[in-house]
Amino acid sequence: MIRKVDVGSVFGTAQRTSYEYMKLLNEKTNGNFRTLVVDDKDGLHSIPFATHGSKVVMYEPNEVYIKGGVIDDITITPITNRKYFKENESKIEIRNTNFYESKVEDKYDFVYCYRSLHESHNKKIPMKRKIRKLLSSVKDDGYIYIFYHMAKNEKDISNFSRNQYFRKGEMKTYFDPRVWEIITIIENDYCTNHNGHPYHKKDHEHRVGHIFARKKNTRLVHKYYYEIIGVR
Repeated sequence: MIRKVDVGSVFGTAQRTSYEYMKLLNEKTNGNFRTLVVDDKDGLHSIPFATHGSKVVMYEPNEVYIKGGVIDDITITPITNRKYFKENESKIEIRNTNFYESKVEDKYDFVYCYRSLHESHNKKIPMKRKIRKLLSSVKDDGYIYIFYHMAKNEKDISNFSRNQYFRKGEMKTYFDPRVWEIITIIENDYCTNHNGHPYHKKDHEHRVGHIFARKKNTRLVHKYYYEIIGVR
């Protein structure tokens, strides 16, 4: 049984469903899988993934989350000082840069994107470009999970930029059904509470959605497509 691990993140514990995805990947790959975690702050999800067997590439552009410091009177412990990081250091590669502006074209068994797309350091990057970057990082027969913020008022573009906040039904349009099998997609019509954290100390609320999908074997998809149009 996969046990939950307190990684000492200032953002609390890793999202509960992440453990279910770890279990799925463990069973499917016999424990040999590679995970990309985007904008993972101070290792909120990267450390648990590594603790449970995955090799992890973690992107985080904010150096304070990695090397430690103080944000809004909240002390950030250097990730390298964490007990579970030290025990799994060989499994975690930290890249202190913006993933969406990176030219690296690696492919992963699992891409995990949690509360990243709306971040202020990503707001000038078009949403379409960010989603394409994420999707292109998934191996054939690999998986992707995206937890995203949605506009509370979908007509309010000034406060809920389309580069940061999704409108209802928008996320699904990025997933070509010839390439992707959407396993779960949930978009809330209501707001949920979110505890205070660095850069937003007071408790607040968000309207959110999440999607979990599998990338089909695109070689087989292309083979089928060319056969039905008569190309050999």
